[in-house]
Amino acid sequence: MQRKTRLQIECLLLFFIIPPMLYLVRHHIAFRIFFVLAAATFLCSILLFKDPDFDRLTLWRWHHFGKNVKSILLFFLPTALLLAFITWIFLPDKFLAFPRARPLIWVILMILYPLLLAWPQELIFRCFFFQRYGSLFTSSRQLVFMNAISFSLSHLFYGNFVAIVLSFIGGYLFAWRYHVTKSLPFVSLEHGIWGNYLFTIGIGWYFYSGAIK
Repeated sequence: MQRKTRLQIECLLLFFIIPPMLYLVRHHIAFRIFFVLAAATFLCSILLFKDPDFDRLTLWRWHHFGKNVKSILLFFLPTALLLAFITWIFLPDKFLAFPRARPLIWVILMILYPLLLAWPQELIFRCFFFQRYGSLFTSSRQLVFMNAISFSLSHLFYGNFVAIVLSFIGGYLFAWRYHVTKSLPFVSLEHGIWGNYLFTIGIGWYFYSGAIK
């Protein structure tokens, strides 16, 4: 079997077939999904470091810091205000409910989410996916789009439409950011900001294992 064919099958299985199948066992692994993420991060890290073509600077590149942070904030600030307004109007019972009801747990999550959830997801879906399967796509636009699809499918696990739609939008944004910056720190920072914000205003409920039905 040719390497390209093998990689196509591997990519299809690992990123487009197996993740959505977790929906079928979501009640059994709801609060164990972190361990699944940790195992996947470990395996992807090994494969990345074994790849002689992998640019290890990707893992800590902070080039053009001011320019990239400005770009992140220029999109985040107006969009965040719009999402807050939508949440306040349509989900008034969830708006800011988390920090008000569980302030200590909220603070802990704000600290741990970027490190234990955003960073590992970005290593898997951006660093690993782009490095190992990037050559399978005919253009960067196709690569970014399909990466967003795979990221969205992985959130089918939560069993709600909001998580799937927002994950596609977020996945597209993060894939584009990674394509532009070639930086795991920048894309993890952006993912962490959005994750913390969504949990703060109440939309994070749709990404919470305890809300799985």
